[in-house]
Amino acid sequence: MGKRVGKFPTVPGAKSHMDKTVSFLRPEHLAPIRSLSLRAKSIVEGTIAGIHKSPYHGFSAEFLEYRKYQCGEDSRKIDWRKFAKTGKSVVRLFEDETNLFATVLIDKSGSMGFSQGSSISKFEYARTLAASLAWILIRQRDAVGLCAFDSAQSLYLPPKSTNAQLNAILKHLDAMESSGETRCGDCVERMAMGMSRRGMCIIVSDFFDDPAEIIRGLRHLRFKRQDVLALWLLDPMEATFSPQQSCEMIDMETNATMTLDKRTAGEYFFATMASHRRIIEDACAGMHIALEMIVTDEPFAKALIRILHKRRRLS
Repeated sequence: MGKRVGKFPTVPGAKSHMDKTVSFLRPEHLAPIRSLSLRAKSIVEGTIAGIHKSPYHGFSAEFLEYRKYQCGEDSRKIDWRKFAKTGKSVVRLFEDETNLFATVLIDKSGSMGFSQGSSISKFEYARTLAASLAWILIRQRDAVGLCAFDSAQSLYLPPKSTNAQLNAILKHLDAMESSGETRCGDCVERMAMGMSRRGMCIIVSDFFDDPAEIIRGLRHLRFKRQDVLALWLLDPMEATFSPQQSCEMIDMETNATMTLDKRTAGEYFFATMASHRRIIEDACAGMHIALEMIVTDEPFAKALIRILHKRRRLS
């Protein structure tokens, strides 16, 4: 977890605390900060500084059950914000049971370790993003858990809403390494099988798996009444692949190699990637799943603000 310090390390290009913006929170600037807890806190604070309204509860379903206030009850039980909006005196019902229960599922397979011309890999971006999301959820008193997978589930922490849970999540994320083949769809489906309550699942992956398997897993999550947020990570090279010469393609999960001339490589990659992306995007739209594409050269705080703002509009 690193030593406790009083200040964050100086980040190149950073402004003073009073006028700082999200522009300096770029992956290449935060990569040298080895402590994941420091990095996540820097990102969350930068996100808050870059947004006018508080982003808290940006991930929550915003739905609570209510009952009418009964004469003689303690007036402190009244939801005064609801009263100000509607003029009705109501009491939140089972508040503890209606908090958001969220699980962050992070893909740690070998392909997530890829980076080309960037100072940060997809996996490094993914675990930093996961730590930031967990920080926000715990700060807004929601319960959050963590699931890590490659070809199988390798870690599962059930959702809790304590600071000890946040520390445990950060510790496990800090110790993770990307390796192995991926079976994203199968792991997501197995995760769904064990879910018994309504909640939210945030999946952070490059989704390099059979789209039919991915869709089956996502459909099972929706069947289990999960609000699903899919964060699709790509390296800049994967998003704008334009080979200048023949390429030797290496599968980072199986070490299989293939040599292609630049024209074949470009056409094959874009045709395959476009089809893969279209199939998953169409399926997510049909299942009302929020799918966000993130390229790893996008500043962390900018990605978070974009996601939070979009979820606010949908809530």
